[in-house]
Amino acid sequence: MNIKFDAPLPDGWFYSNAEESDFRHAELLRELAAGHPLFDTNVDVVAHRDGTDDILCRHHADLDRLTVVHLSWSGGPEIDPGFPIIECDGTIQDFYNYERRFGIEC
Repeated sequence: MNIKFDAPLPDGWFYSNAEESDFRHAELLRELAAGHPLFDTNVDVVAHRDGTDDILCRHHADLDRLTVVHLSWSGGPEIDPGFPIIECDGTIQDFYNYERRFGIEC
């Protein structure tokens, strides 16, 4: 889908270009197992955090919904449906509030 996402990003986050988005999205799909909240959910990877395995996903069904996922880079489905870990799920304001908890400028 890749609908333009241009909300300001907190320090340390970068918009993912098409290649970066596709690469990280492919890994997300490999890691998701039945029972995970994002299993069979259509999302785009719109941004990634520098120096970590965190990605920011935007939901197709609700373009105001964002999910921060910490990828494990296991290369396959996780055994525990709690992985990959969802760090934050909600609106752009919820994302900013999550980042501020770590003293990150938004």
